[in-house]
Amino acid sequence: MIPIPGARARAPFPYVGLATAILLLHAILVAVVPPNPYRAVFALAALFSVGYCTLALIVGLTIRLSASEILAFSTGLTIFITSLSALGVSILGIPITVFAVVIVGLPIALGATLVLRPRGNPLAAFTNFTRAILDFSDYSAAEKGAVAVLFAGIVGALVIFVSLAAVHYPGELSPGLSIAAPDGTNGTANLPTRFVQGQPQDIVVSALAGSTAGAFMVRIRLVPSNATGNETFHKVLQTSPLRMDAFAEYSVSIVLGPRETWSQQFSISIEQAGDFELKFALLDATSRVVAENLLAVVVT
Repeated sequence: MIPIPGARARAPFPYVGLATAILLLHAILVAVVPPNPYRAVFALAALFSVGYCTLALIVGLTIRLSASEILAFSTGLTIFITSLSALGVSILGIPITVFAVVIVGLPIALGATLVLRPRGNPLAAFTNFTRAILDFSDYSAAEKGAVAVLFAGIVGALVIFVSLAAVHYPGELSPGLSIAAPDGTNGTANLPTRFVQGQPQDIVVSALAGSTAGAFMVRIRLVPSNATGNETFHKVLQTSPLRMDAFAEYSVSIVLGPRETWSQQFSISIEQAGDFELKFALLDATSRVVAENLLAVVVT
């Protein structure tokens, strides 16, 4: 046999028990301690433990890797396993949280602990481990009842956690704008679409702030149907009725709290015959249009 130059001697894979303990402690911290910087630092150690235990499962009982190689492979496997588990839970519809690390990492760590036991084969080790966990023969009746309650609580918690995937949480409420007839109906049939030149019609404009408060502007424009889009608009003063001609623009500034609504009835008189579009827009503090409504009108 020709010796391989620089060949490393095989050595037992170390610290698998420590990595498993870190993952177990991380699971406890996630359950009982609210998010804080210290828990975040410990979560990084738990993430690395997932990759370390995965490497232990791959290489088996003994290794021929240096410390730097173990670090590199463990880091790479951490990224791979974490990304794969996040993809898996997202496909299943389960929210991606730190519990994904617990769900995936703990079985890997426990499997590595059982496989790398110095005595017995992995199947026998797992069987003995399970039998020891579920052996309540020397428990009293009261203790067995307490164990049953705890197991039921654990199963119930798992069922609730998985069932959260079917719960649809409302997202952020966006600002909105609506137009309606004076009687409160906003169907097209009830809105005034035919105007007589110089004769005002009433339209109710309502704005909704959304989930966050802010300053907004409600803008009304009268645009001829044959406009090219390059025209400039001229301001009109607030009067009653609001007298508008081609390319007239009226705006009013409002401030709304979260989910607060604003409503105002406008009496609009169009001073020019033709086909037009009344454009109602809601602008945010950056002058960006966040909601818009359009009403095509004919003026005779």
